[in-house]
Amino acid sequence: MDEINESRLALFPVLAGRSKGGCVGRTALMKYMYLLQTLRGVPMGYRFTLYSYGPFDSDVLADLGLAESMELVESEVELYPGGYGYRIRPSTNAKWIEKRAEKFLSRHAKDVDWVIKRFGAFSSAELELVGTIVFVDREGGNRKKNLEQIARLVHEVKPHFSPEKVLQYARQLADESILQACA
Repeated sequence: MDEINESRLALFPVLAGRSKGGCVGRTALMKYMYLLQTLRGVPMGYRFTLYSYGPFDSDVLADLGLAESMELVESEVELYPGGYGYRIRPSTNAKWIEKRAEKFLSRHAKDVDWVIKRFGAFSSAELELVGTIVFVDREGGNRKKNLEQIARLVHEVKPHFSPEKVLQYARQLADESILQACA
């Protein structure tokens, strides 16, 4: 197994263990990986595209499946009134992979801390919205967009979020210098 794969795999139990309640769902995990790579420059080599629940790369799910089979994390289905979700938590071999990827994890510990501190209390829907706002801000060539344009584009893709809510989150991200549109 090469260094990039070990590093990516080591992030699964770390992010799950550091999340609220010591576990994380698939959507949140996907968005954490996206935010780590996109906003913090953590080199994972994923190629995210915009999908139903925001930025997505099937390789993240493939890596998650590998992490589960290697018992780095365990995944449990949780039923909700409107559907189901997953609770992913560190498993028996989590410390083993963290030791193997110690240099990578140490180098990016502040990045993981930042993502968990900044977005760890967010619901999956909020992470979907934030991820989509960041994606729209970063994609689409070099054409500079203002907050209203970003909010309009995000609302077109995600009509279940009100234009006001999209703009509110975009402003918060801009105020924290997370968006390039306002840099």
